[in-house]
Amino acid sequence: MPWTIRPQGLSCSGYLAHMTTQLDRGIDPAPAMLRCELRISNLYPSFILALRDMRQANGRDLVTGAGHGNESWIGLSLAMTVLDTLSGSGPVGARWEHLLTSYGVLAEDAKIIYGLRCSLLHGYGLPKPSAANGRKVLLTPDATAYAVDTSKTGQVLISVPVFCERLVERIAHAAPENWDTSLIDTDIQL
Repeated sequence: MPWTIRPQGLSCSGYLAHMTTQLDRGIDPAPAMLRCELRISNLYPSFILALRDMRQANGRDLVTGAGHGNESWIGLSLAMTVLDTLSGSGPVGARWEHLLTSYGVLAEDAKIIYGLRCSLLHGYGLPKPSAANGRKVLLTPDATAYAVDTSKTGQVLISVPVFCERLVERIAHAAPENWDTSLIDTDIQL
């Protein structure tokens, strides 16, 4: 079913959806994913290391991303690091919203995801409703759900495995390679 982005939301055959994650649902085929091969040189961009670590924390293949994820908050935190790396430079909230909306996330949902990012980074918890457009954010391990489900009034349900495996991987694969490409040596001998 072809999806098109419209200013008011996503449209499929004339039906207007109010959820970003019509693009990112656990029962749909997995998106194309970047291959993150090990290197003989042991030199990696931080983005590749974060992507591999997110996959490992989620219980997926480190190189291909294959496999169904789990509910790891560590994996979710690393997913936010992957998105942070892709978001570029400038004021953090604006660059996050720009990254997410550039890849089909509705502006309202982008603010909720950014609120979750901040709450994980600064307190390893869930955002207050005031940081989530007045909604209560709940996390679920349901691998068949939507990555971000805003269909219920007053709450947002985020599927940790689907968020990492579908939404983050979809954006990581499609985003231009404009992240920090300085290399980190993972095998420094002191």
